[in-house]
Amino acid sequence: MNELPQNNKTEALSRLLRRINQGVDPKILRREANSLISQVTTGDIASAEKRLVGEGYSARLASQLSAAFILMGILEGQSLSVKNQLPANHVLRKVLAEHELIKCFMADLEDVADEISSRNELTSTCSEFMRLSHIVEHLNAIEEHIEREEDVIFPYLQRHGWTSLCRAAHSDHSYIKIAIDDLCRLVGTFEPSRSKEFRIRLNSITKYICPTMTEHLFQEDNILFPIALEVIKDKGLWKKIKTICDDIGYCGVHT
Repeated sequence: MNELPQNNKTEALSRLLRRINQGVDPKILRREANSLISQVTTGDIASAEKRLVGEGYSARLASQLSAAFILMGILEGQSLSVKNQLPANHVLRKVLAEHELIKCFMADLEDVADEISSRNELTSTCSEFMRLSHIVEHLNAIEEHIEREEDVIFPYLQRHGWTSLCRAAHSDHSYIKIAIDDLCRLVGTFEPSRSKEFRIRLNSITKYICPTMTEHLFQEDNILFPIALEVIKDKGLWKKIKTICDDIGYCGVHT
């Protein structure tokens, strides 16, 4: 693609985002995104999102379409996983390892919720409930993980113009924290005499938080953090970020 005039970049990007939303052949879209990504700035992306919102798209959908464009463009021809590209002591390596643990706990939560739903009787000393309590203890520690992302990593992305993606991730965090708080409260106030209500609420929370968390982690693993590696090239800065994150602590070390 030839270099576009400045005033045409927003229109070209807006047109591509619409086509992504329409489900045009991904192979075609990836080639176009790869060609366009080097010509647009974060300001162009923000302008394209604003244009789509003006046309009736929700702000969240516009942000998701931008994220899809970035994924197709910057990451075209590259491995989606950044973990193997990082040294063992890199802070993002730890963050991604936490993500893997969180995915395991989500799978365990789905399993134990199914087991509890099929029990005739439920007590606080049965193996299923004790297993659930253990999972909830680990999920409650995600607060530290979220704090590190929002207070340490996201601000550097925002300084490079990736405000909308960070805002979307922050919104996900808010809903995830509410769901985890509800789950902790549900387990902490369990009464055997109200086990039927407990099962219903547990099933409802599980069906919300597991897919929400899975989608959120995918966005961070495959879009936010690869972008962070693209824009933050200073190794000294990554070292500074790691020092702050070490002080906050990591949710994967709780036993």
